[in-house]
Amino acid sequence: MINVFIVFVMFYGIIIIFFYVFQSGMLFFPQPLSSRVVLNEKTEEVKIQSSDGNMLHGWLCHASNNGPQNLLIYFGGNAEEVSHMVPMASMFEDWALLLINYPGYGRSEGKPGQESFYTAALAIYDYAAERDDVDNENIVLMGRSIGSGSAVYLAHERKVKSLILISPFESIRAVAQSKLPFLPVNLILRHKFPVKKYAANVHVPLLAFYGTADNIIPPLHSKKLAEYWKGEKKLIGLSSFGHNDIFGSEQLWEEIDEFLKR
Repeated sequence: MINVFIVFVMFYGIIIIFFYVFQSGMLFFPQPLSSRVVLNEKTEEVKIQSSDGNMLHGWLCHASNNGPQNLLIYFGGNAEEVSHMVPMASMFEDWALLLINYPGYGRSEGKPGQESFYTAALAIYDYAAERDDVDNENIVLMGRSIGSGSAVYLAHERKVKSLILISPFESIRAVAQSKLPFLPVNLILRHKFPVKKYAANVHVPLLAFYGTADNIIPPLHSKKLAEYWKGEKKLIGLSSFGHNDIFGSEQLWEEIDEFLKR
């Protein structure tokens, strides 16, 4: 029995070490450029120097109106290269759309991780807010899945008008613990993305969505985040939609359009 126990402890220790060492590879899935972006008077290539020395790359899709423009900054999922969103810019009437890839994604430099994502978010906002063609009193953040972590952190650190979150969570730690209850997640997880900590101090309006069939970020985690939110909030469950097909919901886009108009 003692030998069996020793073998079990050793095996369990190997599992913990494995998850600790390789967790970044299990959480982040950097993607190369997925599509060719045509540059014109409406779509501008953007390069931003982050405070950690990395160059961030993406696009600013301008609105049709002249003068300072309302701006929507999009933060994607953990396997999302954002060039695919450029054609969707026309859906946001009277709003410019800023799409910058995370460190390690597309042509952005660096390695993905909680701290590099947070640093990138601050650099993206500061770049946008200083532009003459952006109304820095009307900047809205939109975060999908892990992007909700960057968006809520940024809303805590900078002045924004409101947030739109898609498949959000209260923390990666909580999601990981629910999926891996046999591991001491709180001790070994380096990228916790403690969204609830920042949400509890953000008072701007929130529009949030979750798919009722989402098995990657189960609805419970989106609902828990909403409980921490201190500002006006609207949480919408999209029936039968999962994590990866949620953009196919017409209701989602209709609600976003109405929210931005308000």
